Amino acid sequence: MVENESLLRDLIARSLEAVGFNVTTAANASDAKRACKAVDPDACIVDIELGSGPDGFDFAEYLARESPDIGVVFLTNLPDPRFAKKDAKAVKQSQAYLRKSQLVDSKELVDAVNAVLKEEGVSRFRHDQAEGRPLAELSKRQLVVLQLMSEGMSNSQIAESRGTTVRAVEGMISRIFQALDIDANGSGNARIAASKAYLSAVGAVATDQ
Repeated sequence: MVENESLLRDLIARSLEAVGFNVTTAANASDAKRACKAVDPDACIVDIELGSGPDGFDFAEYLARESPDIGVVFLTNLPDPRFAKKDAKAVKQSQAYLRKSQLVDSKELVDAVNAVLKEEGVSRFRHDQAEGRPLAELSKRQLVVLQLMSEGMSNSQIAESRGTTVRAVEGMISRIFQALDIDANGSGNARIAASKAYLSAVGAVATDQ
């Protein structure tokens, strides 16, 4: 299991061990690679956001090359791969994708692990394909701009970061507001409202500015 938050890593490990799994944990992709060589696991539970260095998708691609028979369950705060600047194909049909905030208890995680091990019924564990997931109406490019906006970047800074023009950024932000049904001409701050929507979607805490 690859999870960079130590408390959550320990909780998940204990939950899996309680139902009979032998669990080896890692805090990042480098540690996970060493662990996989040492124990040759049947499946890996992988968080996508692993701090600095390779993310969970990078590690899953490594597994696909080196040990394609290892099942993968993504367990993440991100509603879908767009939030990691990936497209839908980043999650293979044989892989499960679970949002931490959508798990009621550990049973669904256990069931997802068993599904990828047996290669049966994996489609039931694909939260990234849920129609009601946050910000489903935005494109991957729009999410990138929204993320930069939530980081406090100005339009000119976003334009420089993306190698485009301020006018193009303004048009993109206008379409984002429209998709999120945010009134850019209303009494509130549209950028703050949009930023809060993004931070809420990724499980971050949005504070009043």
